[in-house]
Amino acid sequence: MNSYTTEKILEKTLGILENLYEENKIERPKIKKIILKQEWNVILGTHNLCGMVINFTGIHAVHGEQKLRDRIDTIKQLIGKDLFDVAYDLIPSKDIQERSFAVGSISCISQPFLSLAQVQKRGFQECEDIMKMLKPDDTVAIVGYGGFVRKLLGKCKEIHVTEMRPRDRFESVIIGDSVDYGPKEIYIHSEKENKKVLSNADIVMITASTLVNGTFDELIDYSKNARIRGLYGPSGSIIPDVLFEAGLNYQRAFEITNPSQFEYDSINDNTLEVALKENQTLHCITPGLD
Repeated sequence: MNSYTTEKILEKTLGILENLYEENKIERPKIKKIILKQEWNVILGTHNLCGMVINFTGIHAVHGEQKLRDRIDTIKQLIGKDLFDVAYDLIPSKDIQERSFAVGSISCISQPFLSLAQVQKRGFQECEDIMKMLKPDDTVAIVGYGGFVRKLLGKCKEIHVTEMRPRDRFESVIIGDSVDYGPKEIYIHSEKENKKVLSNADIVMITASTLVNGTFDELIDYSKNARIRGLYGPSGSIIPDVLFEAGLNYQRAFEITNPSQFEYDSINDNTLEVALKENQTLHCITPGLD
């Protein structure tokens, strides 16, 4: 059993960030704005910092109905607060939205240390993206069905996806002389099959939303037999130190390289697709893969 709970991982990560800010004489940032969107919260901090995190609304509403507009007065009270204090206060919360703001705050605080120069300075390596490390006979397990799954098609033996959302969200109905169903090259499982699917995979990629709903520690424990154990998704843009201690050996982290344009696109685009594609730099980080 993994000795690191998800809560402990986040708290320890925050402690390392506090030390990094002190060592580098960086003033502790405060929250300037919070942008609420379907699926995502965007947190804007002082010193041109920006972070984003899943909020389990829209297509990701698997933890009950979340009416963020009903929380505006409460959320407004976070404006002007120290980002470290907000994260520390909300990490232990049982409320999914409060945990979302905790992880988003850590993402915001992590940004100065996610550049290639900082990653290397702190002793980590930048490596190839996971798609280039697959072997033809690999069985890949992915927790969470998103656009990332498409990038792996045709590059390995099998792809298994575990999901909390209903299977019919991802099915294609093929109507010809008969009726058939897709996808054809992806096996979809419910979250109840996580242990079986992850423990038999060569590569496991875990959605960073598990840091918000508190299931990361359980999933990384199931993945201990995998050659590559990775984290993916914009919610996972935090420094990798404790994630690697807990069992990961690969992380896809996003450095928001144009925070002002990211803010503009977050406000004016109906989704975050433009902001994600045009204002971030992907860094694939590892402590060293065998």
